[in-house]
Amino acid sequence: MSILSLFRETREVRQFAERPVFRELILSILEDAVWAPNHKLREPWRFIYADGTAKQKLTAAVDADKHPRLVETLAQAPVALIVTSPSNKDERIDNDDFGAVCCLIQNIQMLGWTHGLGMAWELADYSACTELRALAGVRDDERIAGILGLGFFDSLPEKPAVAPLNDRLEVW
Repeated sequence: MSILSLFRETREVRQFAERPVFRELILSILEDAVWAPNHKLREPWRFIYADGTAKQKLTAAVDADKHPRLVETLAQAPVALIVTSPSNKDERIDNDDFGAVCCLIQNIQMLGWTHGLGMAWELADYSACTELRALAGVRDDERIAGILGLGFFDSLPEKPAVAPLNDRLEVW
């Protein structure tokens, strides 16, 4: 698969097959995903992996009225991966680190795709989800950059339409 076709074909998956995802596969993907660009090689990410009972506990810790989409993702996906970014009082460093973690998450999505894994990336502000944060071990000096639902899929989701570049390109 070429990098161009990977960019064009990878998409969000929300319906997962009832097929186990082995931790070794996720670790292998993470070993490559960490090559994301990051300023001064700070590697500003940490991973919290949950499947089975641990994932069920995380799901139960989320207020379904406030975060129904997250609950749905956690309930559907065989594996949940929480990716955190350190908080920094220096806004420039904080933004650099968060941007690097987002690049890493895209790497996870594309590398997973090459193995037939789909991903749903939940990116809301979960700072008020104190039970979820405590249960998962998210530290006070971290913020959640994404809660990822990972799993194999039986059928491809519909390919989203992409707006023509001219609609978003301003030349001056």
